[in-house]
Amino acid sequence: MKSLSIAQHPAPVFTQTRTSTSVPVPLHKLIDQLMNSFVPLAATQHSFIINNVDESFQLNADEQILAFIVGNLLNNAIVSSHNACVRIEAVKKPQGVQIIVRNNGTNFYSTVAHGFSQVVAAARTMGANINIYNQKHEGTVITLSMAA
Repeated sequence: MKSLSIAQHPAPVFTQTRTSTSVPVPLHKLIDQLMNSFVPLAATQHSFIINNVDESFQLNADEQILAFIVGNLLNNAIVSSHNACVRIEAVKKPQGVQIIVRNNGTNFYSTVAHGFSQVVAAARTMGANINIYNQKHEGTVITLSMAA
């Protein structure tokens, strides 16, 4: 069993070209849009994506930064798997919101070292952190946690 908490390690600064603006983001719709762009990639990996986010789920965030982060999490979950189900869900907890990307395929861990620091830096600009948990032959759970 491996657990890796990205929030504890320093990362390069995520460079933004505009001022961050938090607005209500319909998360289910955003994920549907991202999923549409990843369907061809998932097909080449013989995998599929399921959006389990409630259609009424709203999240106050910068939509472009959130799309960058979630898009990268989905992309990494798809590319690191073969014949897998990639499932995304969101839950509200007392301490904040969690967006969870699950993958029942092979380990995600090897892709973390290559270019993932920009995703972590982007998450930090939103006051969020990313935790990755994986277990051989059982898949990976990637959690983006942020204040509500």
